[in-house]
Amino acid sequence: MNKEKNVRVVASTRLHRIRSEYEEFLSAPPSSLQNLFEPGNFSFRDFCRDFNPHPESKVLKSMIEDYGREKSIWLPNAKDHITCALYLYPAADFHRMFTMMKNLTLGFYLNDVMGRDLFKFLNPADQAASSAIIRNMAALDETLSVPAGAHSLEETNVEILGEFKSHSPEDWFSNFLRVYCYHIGITHADGDTASQGHIPGIHEYMERRCHLGGVHHILLWIEYSGGQFLDWALLRELDVSAELRRLHWISAAFAGLSNDHFSFEKEVIDSDSDSNLLMIIALNHPELSLKGIIDKSSEIVRNLLLEMLTTLRSIRQKLSDLGDLHKSTVSSVEWHLASIERCMQATWLWQAYSGRYKRPKSIWQETTLQD
Repeated sequence: MNKEKNVRVVASTRLHRIRSEYEEFLSAPPSSLQNLFEPGNFSFRDFCRDFNPHPESKVLKSMIEDYGREKSIWLPNAKDHITCALYLYPAADFHRMFTMMKNLTLGFYLNDVMGRDLFKFLNPADQAASSAIIRNMAALDETLSVPAGAHSLEETNVEILGEFKSHSPEDWFSNFLRVYCYHIGITHADGDTASQGHIPGIHEYMERRCHLGGVHHILLWIEYSGGQFLDWALLRELDVSAELRRLHWISAAFAGLSNDHFSFEKEVIDSDSDSNLLMIIALNHPELSLKGIIDKSSEIVRNLLLEMLTTLRSIRQKLSDLGDLHKSTVSSVEWHLASIERCMQATWLWQAYSGRYKRPKSIWQETTLQD
């Protein structure tokens, strides 16, 4: 038996057991992800108390729907995900927000048509066509040139990237494009363990998940959203850059791994996908029941929140120690930290309240449709 077949058999057997235990879970009252995720004295209610989405949300939602329909990237469920950027960047410049919303609308379209949990269900011709589109998108360089006869999705992608390029410094856009293209390249293909030929370890999956969710390049939008681009060379001199980059990783990991809980039923139960934290834990720890898997996966998310709070305090202390030195840099970093907190708030609130993950019956309180 070759390696891919062996992994497929192991994953299928484990999935069958998870599905059976899931049915038992459905007969019990749903669990609260909020209770599972909150560490110590931390409270999502208090943490998110002062949060509001973008003040011009109504106008932007109408504009992006028109844009999505014009570009043929509007899906029936689009109204549930176009609000994402409006939550993430409530203080963003109006025009920069519209550019980010265009990118997210395209991203959600690609995810819902040829994403990692759906790609295997495409027929061979559609798989080949999708792979060609994604290959071309992932290979873009800073000239943003597409060949004659390129697919309309490729042309739309380049138009949006051109807006980012026109309104950002060269070094920021170069980094953004690199991270974005990597995300595009690995996300729109069969993401299951069998296609990889091995069962990834939990930490290996966590690293990959940040890119699969596109959160690394979305966090780069913190600088773009307000046109406040950081001097990373100076931050290295001030001994702030390493912790700030770690904070970005924590935020990306929290977004991706908390989302694996919200989308567990959509991805694992509905689509038989094992590209999900809970299934990766199940494959690495076959002795665990579904309850044990949930305990372990939620512990990972709790620890990320704890590390976020600790890292924020550490960076703010360093900024305080600088006093009046580098006043403008300190101000920019403080704004950046507040924006990261807003992103963390938005990650929780959007997932908990968006209709994207709601279903009539769920094992989670937050994803159960209310009457």
